[in-house]
Amino acid sequence: MKRKLACFGLAFALAEWFAAVVPPLVLLPAAALFALLLFVYHRQDLRFPLLGAVCGLAWFSIFGLVAVWPVQQWAGQQTTCTVVVETDAESSYRDGYLRGTLRITECGGEPTNFLVSCEAFPGAKPGERFTADFIFSALEKGPYESSYLSDGIYLQAEYQGNYFPLQESTASRFLFFRLRQVLANRLQQWMPEEEGELESAMLLGQKQTLRDSLQDSFRAAGVSHLLAVSGLHVALLCGIFSMGRKRRFLRPLILFRAGLVVFYMFLTGLPVSVLRAGFVFLLSLVGDFFWQPVDLLTSTGVAAVILGLQNAYAPCDMGFQLSFCAVLGVQAAGALFNREIEVLPVLTGKFTARIYDLGLWVLESVQTALLASLATLPILVVHGLTASGVGLLTNLLVVWMLQPALLLGVFLLILAALPLLAPVMHMVSLLLSLWLHAMIAVVAWCASLPAAYIDLPARYTLFVFAVLGLLALAFWYMHRLTWYSAAAAACAVFAVILGILAQKDVVQIALVGASNNSCVVCIQNGEGVVLFRGGQSNLNAVEQFLAEHAQPNITALVDLRQEPSELDFSDIPVISAEGLAAEESVPVLDDLTLDLYHDGSGNLAILNAGQYRIAAMTGNIRLEQSVVVDVFCATGTLSDSVESNTILTASRSPKWSDEVTDEEVLYAADRSFVTVRPGHSLIFEEVEPLALQ
Repeated sequence: MKRKLACFGLAFALAEWFAAVVPPLVLLPAAALFALLLFVYHRQDLRFPLLGAVCGLAWFSIFGLVAVWPVQQWAGQQTTCTVVVETDAESSYRDGYLRGTLRITECGGEPTNFLVSCEAFPGAKPGERFTADFIFSALEKGPYESSYLSDGIYLQAEYQGNYFPLQESTASRFLFFRLRQVLANRLQQWMPEEEGELESAMLLGQKQTLRDSLQDSFRAAGVSHLLAVSGLHVALLCGIFSMGRKRRFLRPLILFRAGLVVFYMFLTGLPVSVLRAGFVFLLSLVGDFFWQPVDLLTSTGVAAVILGLQNAYAPCDMGFQLSFCAVLGVQAAGALFNREIEVLPVLTGKFTARIYDLGLWVLESVQTALLASLATLPILVVHGLTASGVGLLTNLLVVWMLQPALLLGVFLLILAALPLLAPVMHMVSLLLSLWLHAMIAVVAWCASLPAAYIDLPARYTLFVFAVLGLLALAFWYMHRLTWYSAAAAACAVFAVILGILAQKDVVQIALVGASNNSCVVCIQNGEGVVLFRGGQSNLNAVEQFLAEHAQPNITALVDLRQEPSELDFSDIPVISAEGLAAEESVPVLDDLTLDLYHDGSGNLAILNAGQYRIAAMTGNIRLEQSVVVDVFCATGTLSDSVESNTILTASRSPKWSDEVTDEEVLYAADRSFVTVRPGHSLIFEEVEPLALQ
């Protein structure tokens, strides 16, 4: 079997991910099954993946007992702790406070070393140390739990007071953090604001100051991977010191390049995509040092094992998944291109040879971008992100611009440190600004195309990918893999047509914003209406939600607040419930109506989608006659005037829990939806029953 370590590492990572998402009681029978298959099957092409799966499950169990379980024993306790503010700290919802990750170095006089997430704690910047009282609790179940676990965070903490500052930490990670901030500030000092923010993100991974509009454009254009330092950035930056094939095995140069890779990994804050790329690059340098051939897939498998050993939850990280899937897509494109080279005829003649080489370069670039995008698409869908219909075009237009942008950024930082070369520095700054301005213009143009935003239904899309995967296995088993492309294309076209027909007139309803006073966003056929509650933070959350869900055309924003203030929500018309009659019906979306009620005690909106009625309220409205709805999107209060079969809430501990009698209460996380097919069905997606005491 070829690439044994690659198969072992992939199986190892998949087993850890499987162990993280299934109930604990499933681990033992799963490990027993894999171990049994390992002894039963003697084929070499199965033994290494099975061995990797067994080792992955075993290590996950050991890691849980040794690293996770002791930390989780602190849940439910209140104690005085010594903490260090980590580098992800940012402003909290409370003025003068931060939120982010804290490293607990001492609890109740006992030395410790574990991470917690805290939503509000006193502080001014990362690296600070202080003592304070905290209450620890288990991580809240939801879409962010896996992200916390992959970062090594197994508890959340609530600040209780008794703050006492200590001397700042001198750990190396804060030295690199401050260096990263200094370099980012220097870039932004000598460049226009937008271009400086973009260069800081691409070169240094400093995305905190990157404006939302720029991130939205890159996401819509399908090139958001350029904003996160990844293997592409590491390869482009560290590859410039290869010095050609003749000096590839020069050992002092190899050591210099290895040191550069390690320095860049620490400078960017050790994100998982950089760790993966850094380990692969270092393994290739080890091969060069000892004059041994290097295989990218094998190095990637080894990197997966290394990352999985330092944290068994690492495969749950979206960056980990995107990084490894992109590598697999690129490798598949390389294998396909090599097969095409064997089949295509060789042309002779100087002119025809150049045209032939150009055609091969275009073919390779298109196939690489296409297969890398397809390989990462399931990960985007699983995590509830929007796909881009112009990603292939944008990648072909701007990815080649990344390396000059990175190199010019490095030159600018070097020249900025040498005052004597100030004129040259200004020229480089101007050139880099123009280059990035052109990149932003191309990305913005691609993001404005009609097919830029594609909001794919998660379950249906994953089902289609599963069918395509089974087709690939079937054609491979029949030794007819060359026919697979045509069959897969036909299947994909049929799936797209069927999906469009199935999604016609379907209404999706989501709770967005603060858990205790969330807005309601309704989307149908690419258009939407917002039932607004809350303040500016909810408005920002709604805009972010729309950006992540294909930017539907919002036809109206219905303001349900009892004391409405002016809203800055583009040029969309705002309908204030307070300014309407006591009872009024407003047409919205396609053949849907919105019944609005208001009195001095509150406002109520009921969306009529076929025979189904979905309600949202502010205050505590009192009507002469009660209204009956199917779903009530509750906030801080219930009303005797609204009778519902199901109550949907974004809060795990609603204040009205003791008022519930026979209604079913469902908890809606960030990616939850109520899907209504008018005249047919009402389905709750990604919700869970809420047990009330």
